[in-house]
Amino acid sequence: MVDTYPLYSKSDLALLGIGDAYAGEAHSVQISTRIPGATRERLMAVYQDKAAQAYARVITRYPMAPHVEDARDRLVAMNRPVPEPSDAAVAESDAEERSRAKLQFTDTFLGVIRHGPTVVEAVHVGEPSLDDPKRTLAPEITKENIAMFTDAMSANKPPAPAGIVSPTNANEPTRSDQPSTVPLQMAPPSGGTGVSAEIVSAPQGNGAPPDTSAGLKAVGPDNTVVPGAEKPAEAPIPVNEVKSTGATATALDDKSKKPKVDSKEESDSKKKKKKGLAKLNPF
Repeated sequence: MVDTYPLYSKSDLALLGIGDAYAGEAHSVQISTRIPGATRERLMAVYQDKAAQAYARVITRYPMAPHVEDARDRLVAMNRPVPEPSDAAVAESDAEERSRAKLQFTDTFLGVIRHGPTVVEAVHVGEPSLDDPKRTLAPEITKENIAMFTDAMSANKPPAPAGIVSPTNANEPTRSDQPSTVPLQMAPPSGGTGVSAEIVSAPQGNGAPPDTSAGLKAVGPDNTVVPGAEKPAEAPIPVNEVKSTGATATALDDKSKKPKVDSKEESDSKKKKKKGLAKLNPF
């Protein structure tokens, strides 16, 4: 924004915000415990340099701005040199500040209704930039931070010595920087390999059948009889150990018999049939 609109009335505040952002990154690196000490010092120096550049630009480009003293104080706190603006920069900045008009209450009220920015405090002298500067995007800032971290980390590693390459062994794969020292034999030598194989057959007698065991005999006597499989033992017959007594048998026999019915104890209504009008009596 500052590069595109150098006559913006809040350019000094924008540059102070950029410097504070880099200073905050330097503080985050300083208190981090996961970054090695040497890498931490390099990253802090890089971020503090960028913060000092933003503060110095406020002094050299807008020396008469309202917040130029804040930029000076920040440089002093960082133990960085405070630049001196040129006479031309002082005159240009003074003319820009004088051309600004103060914001009145009516301007604020009309700014709520009016569809557009309020340009009362804009600079009315000088010429704006006619060339569009390169846009600064967030992915580019992220890539820049990654590159700074990578450079700071790689600075701690000692450079690899050039020209000293150990040859590969017989059981290791060859590398592109150094071929293997073991000669490769693509074909066997003309004299042969010196290794041969011979099939030895068992001797045979006159008229004897061929021996398929290739001369190998079994260990032990020839008349060994293999015992037959043993018959499994029969299961024992289950025996009921509970013996029935005479009293129990008698009780079972008594239950099996139906007891006799005493005709005297039964009701007469069950034996005698009702006759006449007595049939109408339900009781």
